[in-house]
Amino acid sequence: MLRRTMERRWLDATERAAPWLAGLVLAAPIVAVRYPPMGDLAMHEALVAILRHRGEPGWAPPGLYGVVAPQANQLFAWLATLLSFVMPTDAACKVVVAASVFAAPPAAARLLGRLGQRRWLALLLGPVACGWMFRWGLVANLTGLAALLVALPSVERLARRPTGGAAAACALSVAVVFFAHESSAVALAVVAGVFALVRGRTAGGVALRMAPALLVLALVLVQWKVSDALVSPGMRIVGTYFGAGVGERLLGLPGAVFGGLGAARLVVVGGVWCAALFASALGRRPAPAAPLRVACWRHRYALLAATFVLLFLVFPMGVGGTTLVAYRFLPAACIGLVAACAARARSWPVVALSVAAPLAILGAEARDFVRADGSYRALDRIIALVPRDVAVAQLDLTPRGPGHVAPVPGAASRVLAERGGRMLFAMTDMPPNPVVVPEALRWNEPVRRLVATPYAFAPAHDLTRFGYLLVRDESPAMRPLVARALAPEAELVASEREWALFRSRLPTVPLTAPDGPLPEPPPETLAARVQRLLPAAPR
Repeated sequence: MLRRTMERRWLDATERAAPWLAGLVLAAPIVAVRYPPMGDLAMHEALVAILRHRGEPGWAPPGLYGVVAPQANQLFAWLATLLSFVMPTDAACKVVVAASVFAAPPAAARLLGRLGQRRWLALLLGPVACGWMFRWGLVANLTGLAALLVALPSVERLARRPTGGAAAACALSVAVVFFAHESSAVALAVVAGVFALVRGRTAGGVALRMAPALLVLALVLVQWKVSDALVSPGMRIVGTYFGAGVGERLLGLPGAVFGGLGAARLVVVGGVWCAALFASALGRRPAPAAPLRVACWRHRYALLAATFVLLFLVFPMGVGGTTLVAYRFLPAACIGLVAACAARARSWPVVALSVAAPLAILGAEARDFVRADGSYRALDRIIALVPRDVAVAQLDLTPRGPGHVAPVPGAASRVLAERGGRMLFAMTDMPPNPVVVPEALRWNEPVRRLVATPYAFAPAHDLTRFGYLLVRDESPAMRPLVARALAPEAELVASEREWALFRSRLPTVPLTAPDGPLPEPPPETLAARVQRLLPAAPR
């Protein structure tokens, strides 16, 4: 009996420790490499650097950047800014990203514990945190996932016992989640709304349980009004669109959860993840027959998962310039699936598959971490050659197929993070980020012209505005042609791997010069010059 008791205690302790260990294993590579393979992280780091160096002489012209806070989606930026006073901005951003990834499995385990279920399936939230949000570098979404997981028990408590204290605690959680990311707060509002409708028996009970959803609605309306005045013309061009149809979205569902890993890696990661859910669901005891309201409450997380998947299938992909909007419902759907499938009894197949899931995503992303480490180290050597407080245009000339997401090299924003000044593409015209360029100082014309067609760069005109040009091109055959095409107005300073830095030979305008139209007739584009040089290229 004593031996059995000791075994049970050891297994329980291992189960409690496993989510923390999984979070640690997934977070460690983020801080270990030079820079993680996250598309937009450097653009967010640039915002943090602007906040950190605000008012510092020789870093950016006075009045170029303003601060609009607090708003939704700003928790990451302000946490990283606070850390940047004790460490470099790149390290501060990596630490906050790592903390968000680390927090997902333990926060999910806390929710499962409150529901009286085994915690092993909480490990499945690690691959979700390392999925599409991580790979795109959507750091506010990543922070929002962690905040949503932490806040869910407070909504659960309010639904079970709607008191004033529970409502106040839930309201505080809603505010934190909204500050982390607006879409996570909307997901929390959906949870509160479903719980209120299923659990409430009286109008007063429904209203009190619905309070978090109403608070989110009020915050969203205020945010919408504030953001609308800050949206740049470049964002308005993207507009609102539905994107892929329902069938295509269903086929792309694994990639929409775990990111663009490639078919083979998606099969491994998605297969282990789904197998863990399936094995756990099989181990659940069948529930006795019950009235509809009781059954809905009993299966509330399955109902939530279905609701969020439906929203992913029918919601537009782009809204008001914000892309991948429908994707934002998938992390909440995964939380619902984990909570719906978690069992009360321990199952060794579930334990093994749950442990395998974070290891699978770690192995699947290992080569991307190695590649990113080398690319950012090469970029560091380029950045060291850029003076402080200059205007830099960044172009991604790597051939790619058409799509709604602009071919903007996010990594290049590390120039702004390290050297200040301003860049062609930055998140300073994308509300609700905390840093904005005043309307009178925005360079909207080159942004609109180059955001989707980087070869529309006009060297004779644009190099009077940008003192430096940072080009990313993964095609070795095209690099010398681009350098020759730019040669009349720009000299090649250095090249490292896919990166090339050019310095303008022309006099440049001040960084606070007003925007202006292209001259008439339009100057020759980079595309036209390269096309003219192609017949002379070695075959």
